[in-house]
Amino acid sequence: MDTPKPPPPPDRAEAFHRVTDVIHCKWTLAVLDELCKGAARPSEIQRALPGLTPKVLTDRLRKLEQFGLLDRQTFAEVPPRVEYTLNEQGRSLAKIATEVGRFVDEWTSSAQS
Repeated sequence: MDTPKPPPPPDRAEAFHRVTDVIHCKWTLAVLDELCKGAARPSEIQRALPGLTPKVLTDRLRKLEQFGLLDRQTFAEVPPRVEYTLNEQGRSLAKIATEVGRFVDEWTSSAQS
């Protein structure tokens, strides 16, 4: 089942509000960064991000899907399997997560020096 893409924002200010709504959670950029590595199951994302609770991960994935930033694929298996991948819009936003990740790597390595 495909999630319909949200309608385009009516103006620039509203667009900023929508982007802020997507990234306001402290976990969003980390989830995007993890999805940059390729398709992932929720359990894989959670293992890669210690401290991320299943509830928050589910909320983040739903929000990213709702805003048309990632695709969800369900496999007809027992038990059911779900994978998430970034789509073109998601990869565009994920560039920000990548840059933040570079900053974090530089910051943490300089703090250890």
